[in-house]
Amino acid sequence: MSLNYVAPIIDLLLKKNLPFAVFRLPEIEDFMLVCQQDQEVKEIDILDIEEFRGFVIAPFKSARTGSAFLIRPDLVATNKDEVHQLMNQVAPLTDDAGKEHDIENHVISRHAYISNMDYLINLLQKEELHKVVLSRVISYPLQPQFSHGNLFNQLAGEYPNTFVYLFHLPEEGTWAGASPEALLLINQDEASTMALAGTRLYHPDSTNDPWSEKEIQEQSFVSQYIANVLSESGITNYQTDKPATRRAGHLEHRLTRFTIPPNQIENKAGKMIMGLHPTPAVCGYPKGDAFHLIMRAEQHDRRFYTGFLGPWKLNGHSQLFVNLRCAEIGNDTFNLYVGGGLTANSVSEDEWEETVQKSKTLLLVIEKL
Repeated sequence: MSLNYVAPIIDLLLKKNLPFAVFRLPEIEDFMLVCQQDQEVKEIDILDIEEFRGFVIAPFKSARTGSAFLIRPDLVATNKDEVHQLMNQVAPLTDDAGKEHDIENHVISRHAYISNMDYLINLLQKEELHKVVLSRVISYPLQPQFSHGNLFNQLAGEYPNTFVYLFHLPEEGTWAGASPEALLLINQDEASTMALAGTRLYHPDSTNDPWSEKEIQEQSFVSQYIANVLSESGITNYQTDKPATRRAGHLEHRLTRFTIPPNQIENKAGKMIMGLHPTPAVCGYPKGDAFHLIMRAEQHDRRFYTGFLGPWKLNGHSQLFVNLRCAEIGNDTFNLYVGGGLTANSVSEDEWEETVQKSKTLLLVIEKL
C-alpha cells in the first residue's frame, strides 16, 4: 500500500518545526503519525516509563543518563482523512526555521576504521572482553529536490519487515531509519524481546546455509545477556525460540525470540528496558566494559544511533525498537550510522565490508530520491 499522501504532512510539520514522529510497524501496512502542538519536548526517566504515553526516543547515552524524550500524542493521524484534517490544523501556523542543524562530519577513512578494529580485536583475543561494537559515520549529500516525506514513503515501501520511522525534535534534529531489531514489544497477550545479531548477505537459498562460528558466537552473547536480564528482573516464566534466520532487505541476521506472559512484566518495564539497553548486539559484552571502550574508541557521538524508539501505550500497544540502519538528516547532508560486532574471531576486512552492506539499507533508497 502506497503512503504517498503522508509525504506532504511530514514536510509541512518540518516547516512548522513541531515535534513529531511518523512510523510504520513491521509487516503492517498502516502507519501512525504523532505530533505535539508546542515545541517543548519532555524528558522522562526511563525507569518511570509506565507513567507516560506517546512516542519515546532515547539516545545511546541514555544507558548512562537514564532519560529519554517523549513526543506527546496531542495530534494523531492514522489514515488519509486524518492526515488531511491535520494538514488543515497545521497549515495556518507560522513557519519556523528553528535551530540550524548543520550536522557534524566525523567520517573516518577505511584505513583508520580498520586500524581501530585491529586494535579492538587484539584486546578481544587477550580476553579482556568478549565483544565490542565499533561504529562509523558515512556522510552523503542531500539533493536539491530531497523531500523528507518521500524518504519515509520509500523506506516504508522498500522494507516491509522492519520498523520504519522519521522523527523530528526541534532541539535535536531529524532522523529516519528502518530497523530490524525490537527491544521490547508489549500487547495484551504477550511481551517479547529478541537477540538479533550476526549479519550476512541474503540470497534466495541462504536461509538454509549454516552460519559461521563467529556469527553464532556473536549472537549467543546477546541471547545469554537477555536471559540474564530477564532473570535479574524477576522474570522466569518465559519461552525461548530456537535461533532462526531473519531477512532484513538485502541482509539477514540470526534471531532468537523471547516471549513473556504480560503479567510477568507488569510494573517491570522500565527496569527491563534499562537492563536491555544497550544490548550486546549494539554495544558489546560485558556491557559496561564495552560501553566505556566505545566512548574512548569512537571519535563521533552516536547520538540516537543504537538508542531506542517507538510508540508507547498507543492503541493498546507499546513497541520499542533499537535504532539501527538510520541517518541523521541535516540541512544539506545525511549522516548514516553503521557498525559491526567484533569478537576474537573477527577479520577486520570482513567487518568493514559488513558496514558497507549495512549502509546500503538507506543508501539504496536515498540514491533514488
